[in-house]
Amino acid sequence: MAKMSDHRVAIITGAGSGIGRGIATELAGAGIRCVLTGRRLKPLQETADMISGDRDRMLIIQSDVTLAADRARIVSESLEKFGHIDILVNNAGISRKAPLLDYGEEEWRQVMNTNLDSCFFLAKAVIPHMRDNGWGRIINIASVYSTLVLNNDLYSEMLPTENEEGRGPTRQPAYHASKGGLLTLTRELSAALAPWGITVNAISPGMIMTEQSKDVVNDSVIRKLKAMTPVGRLGEPWEIGYAVLFLASEKTSFITGIELRVDGGWSIW
Repeated sequence: MAKMSDHRVAIITGAGSGIGRGIATELAGAGIRCVLTGRRLKPLQETADMISGDRDRMLIIQSDVTLAADRARIVSESLEKFGHIDILVNNAGISRKAPLLDYGEEEWRQVMNTNLDSCFFLAKAVIPHMRDNGWGRIINIASVYSTLVLNNDLYSEMLPTENEEGRGPTRQPAYHASKGGLLTLTRELSAALAPWGITVNAISPGMIMTEQSKDVVNDSVIRKLKAMTPVGRLGEPWEIGYAVLFLASEKTSFITGIELRVDGGWSIW
């Protein structure tokens, strides 16, 4: 894809690893100035080190998007550094799993605050600046599990279907609910912001191989996931980054409110 106008500025949450790092690398490679945010400083610095080019075109902000003060700081420091905000990529996300009947309110709220609440409130914080410029792109990173239900048998070693205490199958209900909510939020914002020249879209990654997944998914699960993906392999973080780059481009002003699945066909059968 051709380089975008080099004055565009993107905020990328969860940019320190995995999909967030892939997004940052693709956007920076296209000439976009990137604000890298995340809770841990070292991974953010490692992402910046992996991006070739002028380090002055990047800004690292260690922050927690679930905190209102940190969200305000992300916006204010971005504006102080670059003068405007054009693209927001809501990528930060977590999951918590537990036997269904042991799943607590604390776990539920942690996931919802990170995966859904922060996306709305950070979008709300940048929208006035995008509106003033008459141009903006908000891209929410959802999941194929926004609309699909997890099959415990596929992850039987990680997510057993039963336990000795009879507390039900190990599940991650808040993750699914938050990502489903993110799709609806995407559509709601897309309708509200279209008159201001701001598009809002979602990307739903399928099975993506990241450093984190290598640590928690064994070879048996990987083989199953590959076999269930029509293209016969797992995706790479940069492939999500390229999809973000497409939706963030100058030529996608007529695309808004969509869910773009980047899953190698995972969800078609």
